[in-house]
Amino acid sequence: MILRPTNRSIFFTALGLGAGGVGGCASLDPAPDIGRASSTVSERSGVVANWAEPWESSLTTWDGRSPLSAQQAVAMALRNNREIRSQVELIAASRADLVQAGLLPNPVVGLTLRFPFDPVSGGTFIGAQVVQSFTALWLRDGKVRAADARLNQTVLDVSDRALRLVADVRATHARIVFGEHAVVLSDENLATIRRSIDSLEARVRGGEGTPLDVNRARQQLAKAEAERTVVIRDLAKERRRMLEFIGFAAEGAEWTVQPGPAGPQAALLDEASAVLLAGSQRLDVAAARSLVDAQREELSVEEKNRLRDFGLGADFERSESGEKSIGPVVEIGIPIFDTNQAQIARAGSLARAALAAYETTAQRAVREARTAWVELDSAARLAEQYRTTVLAIAERNLTLAEAALKAGQSDVTVLLESQRELIEARRTLNDLERDAVLARIALEQSVGGRLSVPDAEGGP
Repeated sequence: MILRPTNRSIFFTALGLGAGGVGGCASLDPAPDIGRASSTVSERSGVVANWAEPWESSLTTWDGRSPLSAQQAVAMALRNNREIRSQVELIAASRADLVQAGLLPNPVVGLTLRFPFDPVSGGTFIGAQVVQSFTALWLRDGKVRAADARLNQTVLDVSDRALRLVADVRATHARIVFGEHAVVLSDENLATIRRSIDSLEARVRGGEGTPLDVNRARQQLAKAEAERTVVIRDLAKERRRMLEFIGFAAEGAEWTVQPGPAGPQAALLDEASAVLLAGSQRLDVAAARSLVDAQREELSVEEKNRLRDFGLGADFERSESGEKSIGPVVEIGIPIFDTNQAQIARAGSLARAALAAYETTAQRAVREARTAWVELDSAARLAEQYRTTVLAIAERNLTLAEAALKAGQSDVTVLLESQRELIEARRTLNDLERDAVLARIALEQSVGGRLSVPDAEGGP
């Protein structure tokens, strides 16, 4: 059928509006999505996650020598850690997928040029055809919703990884703090043992002791020196781990850390509250829920995609006699061999797997929160008990030993032994307090990055 000019204009206008009206206008700029992840991390860690700027290529915010605070370490890690920065780039990729989901496929243009075998009896034939596939038209909304859910999943997953990095940095900083204190206590213990050896040797020379006493003290000295070597080794490893976290693994490790403010290490909430926080704040649980939404939408898309090919277009022809014609073209794929049942079954299986994975993540979140709460509760109680009993008794014994030495009721070896026992008690308490601090960091991370929720709390 040959269309009149008016009909041609209407036809092409309708075709253009149909293709362009659903082309989508979503922005490729991932800045708002990255900003959402950054805001979540900042709110829960108390440190600004500055992902809009490139990471540092050299030390600028810290000179590599002065004491490193926990806040400095977290801020540097969020900005410079290459692994987390690579994860941030996935947000931009998911944003691009969302934009792509809203687009129709490009129209297809076909050209035809035919030459007769017998130029006398026939002429050249010219034809042109443009076809726009509209199959994606009724699938577009589902694809957009699925892509939007996956973008949300990516934002939540990146935020969760960043908060885990924050917890790792704080735990490493705490281990360095207590490691440095352990070195000081080890040095005090060694000095006390050496004084004990000098005193025992003097007694042997005075005929009041035996070489066995001296040898036992030297054995204690060798053991203490070996323990100090282990403490220094572990401290050196933690410093190097910290350098990797903050993005400068090759820098020197001859630096110290700045201890944080001392405070109560007991849990600020009970076990039931920890479980509730884990359910409402855990970003990995929210990310798994978004994946369930995405897979459900993709299943819906596949169920609507039984008619896989449907296209509309226009065809132009010029015959050998010079006559021109134009008309509509309809292309429909007949679902004889491929009815899309395989893709529907696959999408259904993935949707059920995503739901099971979400339930698994939620169960794991509850278990981690409960075990972290138990760990902190036990560690805090044990540290407090040791401080009020063992350490208090050791301090009292030292006072009594000093009084006995002044009264001539004992010799200096009793005093030195009391001093050594007190230092050992302080070393043990140092380890227990370290465990309590690490347990608190673990509980904070296991409930979603913070142990309390603001009054005006939105979604994760």
